[in-house]
Amino acid sequence: MVCADGNYKGRCEYIDRTVRNLGEIGLSGAISSAKRLPYDKGPRSYDIALFADGNYGGAFVGFDEGVADLSQYRFNDAASSIMINRGTWLVCEHADYRGQCELLEASTGNLASLGLNDKITSFRRYDVRREGPWRRPIPPVTGPVQDTRGGFRGEQTVFFPTPTTNGRRINDGSGAATRFCQSMGFYEAVYKAPGPVLSDVVCR
Repeated sequence: MVCADGNYKGRCEYIDRTVRNLGEIGLSGAISSAKRLPYDKGPRSYDIALFADGNYGGAFVGFDEGVADLSQYRFNDAASSIMINRGTWLVCEHADYRGQCELLEASTGNLASLGLNDKITSFRRYDVRREGPWRRPIPPVTGPVQDTRGGFRGEQTVFFPTPTTNGRRINDGSGAATRFCQSMGFYEAVYKAPGPVLSDVVCR
């Protein structure tokens, strides 16, 4: 193992052959530490290996089976890159394969691109033939979020079921809904229910 920084830190490469040009592995004139490792202890000997630094650098842990909680190896929330040597793997944010999960079929040198940098706590093999195509779970639907102005926020609009002014309901009339929306800081009303007073007004 040769590393760009001292004490086997920074970018590291695991070499099991003669390399005549260190530029081929991106370490020309950049090696500060090196040590011999038994061949069966290198990351390529494992089915999956997790690295503390990006681009497969720094400390690593390797496995041939899944792990439900990496805290037992003191490596939870510590991985910045993953080397996949064999198989397809589901990697997850929380223990027992919960939280945000991503399916990996190939190595990734930058877990931040998946939103999982320093966030992986569990992982397991994924058998597509037995489990079927993996689909990212749909987040649970939450209830409407109340706006500080008394309405309920959508993605682009705010809904006011019973608009009032000074504690009183507002009589409906030409332009009344838009005037209400503008008084609340919006551009216009895009919907109102029919009736003598304003109700179910949607502002944007």
